[in-house]
Formats: sequence, C-alpha cells, structure tokens
Amino acid sequence: MSEQIIDWDLALIQKYNYSGPRYTSYPTALEFSPQFGRGGIRCRCGPLPTASPVAVRAYPVCHKLCYFCGCNKIVTPPAA
Repeated sequence: MSEQIIDWDLALIQKYNYSGPRYTSYPTALEFSPQFGRGGIRCRCGPLPTASPVAVRAYPVCHKLCYFCGCNKIVTPPAA
C-alpha cells in the first residue's frame, strides 16, 4: 500500500479558515411552506449558468430514523 501525498493549497485553506454554520442551504428552511413550489425555488435561485455544473441537495422525507443530516428530525408516519 502506498501513501498518497496531498498537496495542500495554503492560500485556499486560509481563505475559508473561519467558523460558520454546520450546514448552509438556500433557500433556508424557514422559507419553505406548503405554498413554496418550483416557482419559488426558481425565483430564489435566479438563472443558473449553463456552462458550469450545479450542485443540488435534495432531502427525502424520512420514513425511519437515520443519522444522515445530524439535525433535529421527525420520522414521518406512513402515507395513507
């Protein structure tokens, strides 16, 4: 087994070397409601660049307790 040499970018590390929230999402959770739909997401995010990749995080409704997000969680009862 060989060791992997990591070439750390000190300038990049220093640029982001500050405390922040454990996780950041946009729009924030407080913005979501039953009335918030695709139009709301498009409005908040604005036009996306077509030449650059875009990362999207989508969390499914939890049907059983898991430890993925590490946040307060409520297990959703089975759908009728």
